[in-house]
Amino acid sequence: MAGLFTIPLVARSMGADGLGAWAVLSTTGYLMALSDLGLSVAVQRTAARPDHAATRRMISLALLVVSVVCPILSLGAYALMVWLPSDQNNVVLQADVARAALPMLFAGLVGSLVNPIRGFLIMRNDFPVLARARAYASAIQVALTALGLSISPTLLAPTLGVLASSFLESFFLVRAALRHDPELSLRPAWPKDPAEVRDAFRQGSAALAINFGVAAAVRADVLILTSYLPLAAVGAYQVAARAVDQVAVFAKQVCAWLLHRLGTAEERSSAVRLGTAAMGGLVASGLLALWLDGTPLLVAWAGPVAAERLTSVTLAILGLAAVIQASQEASAATLTLSNDSAWRAAHPILIGHMFNVTVSLIGVRYYGAWAVAGGTACGNLLMAVLIWGRSRALMQWRLSQVLQTIAPILGAVLVAGAAGWGLAPLSTVHPLASAAVCGVVTILGTGTSLFLWWRRDTASASAPPTPVTAELPAVE
Repeated sequence: MAGLFTIPLVARSMGADGLGAWAVLSTTGYLMALSDLGLSVAVQRTAARPDHAATRRMISLALLVVSVVCPILSLGAYALMVWLPSDQNNVVLQADVARAALPMLFAGLVGSLVNPIRGFLIMRNDFPVLARARAYASAIQVALTALGLSISPTLLAPTLGVLASSFLESFFLVRAALRHDPELSLRPAWPKDPAEVRDAFRQGSAALAINFGVAAAVRADVLILTSYLPLAAVGAYQVAARAVDQVAVFAKQVCAWLLHRLGTAEERSSAVRLGTAAMGGLVASGLLALWLDGTPLLVAWAGPVAAERLTSVTLAILGLAAVIQASQEASAATLTLSNDSAWRAAHPILIGHMFNVTVSLIGVRYYGAWAVAGGTACGNLLMAVLIWGRSRALMQWRLSQVLQTIAPILGAVLVAGAAGWGLAPLSTVHPLASAAVCGVVTILGTGTSLFLWWRRDTASASAPPTPVTAELPAVE
């Protein structure tokens, strides 16, 4: 939610160019999270066992790796941020980016160091502390950003807000971790057992590969655009991307709710059908509503940049990419949870993201932001085909069963599209009317998707049961 407030604050204080520069800064800060090399997953897997000593060693190893890798990444990232902005004539903005990069990279270091602690608390089921810490940190970030921009409209204000929020969240998480395990050491250290170290990096390698692929495909869009387009265009692209991200992140909570069923052989098929219909229907209808009826709402949120044609076209293309992604999210989750190795799902995800980056790099000089958004759609389509192919083998589904699972999303598109087109005149009256119309269209589309799933699920329940199949062997 902090991003929802930060974008309009920056856009209204510094304009589209400032928003584009902020997109570069926040993207580079996000990339610092890769510095744990996936060891936060190793911490989680170890914390799932009752071996507290091993968990402490994994946390110390992860802290050591971050302490070494993150400063190296920061040096390269700083040079990248100073060089990338394409508006080379804007000396003031160039200097602003260079000055604001330092607290942003420091915030990335603090966030990376606390990632293993966050993984430990997740396995201790301490979600209330995680929620409170994030809520307090977000509130501080938004408050300091608003205060700083009111005093001096520079990029230093939002980056200092991010830095303060990182420190505050880290304080709460470390305190909670020490309450769970008073003997927990926060001193970076290398475990004495080489086999334990090798196993930790092996466990984290799949997570690192997936995170790297996601970062390259999702976050590299901004860096690619900044190399070829003015920062104002990058700002317009960022408005559309953030709007799509917020809808997708909200819908992903469906898969989180179904995780325990997606990993169970007896329930995975029904859980995949429900997750696909719920998440796909919500993403498709929500983004269709935003594209057809949400312009007044977006303008009220991010300012005039949201009304530009570039924003509208980017929203449409990225929205299509998000719907494709949502159609395979539950399938990918069950593929990850139902094998001994996460590489069963990691390979298709990496291939799809690399294809995305390739299309973006080739097309950006010819078609600009539209090519970058189109690369995301192409990469997600390839990823969905590969993941569904492996999931079909795992669940022993026929192609017709896959199509029947995806069909509710198409129903949501038809109903939401018709409703959004019919109610479009009402959405132009006022931003609140736009929000209300978007809500109605989203409910109608999602309801249609769930109704179609319910009819299919009822028919499946009355059919003879399918024998439970054995797990596929893990592929390293």
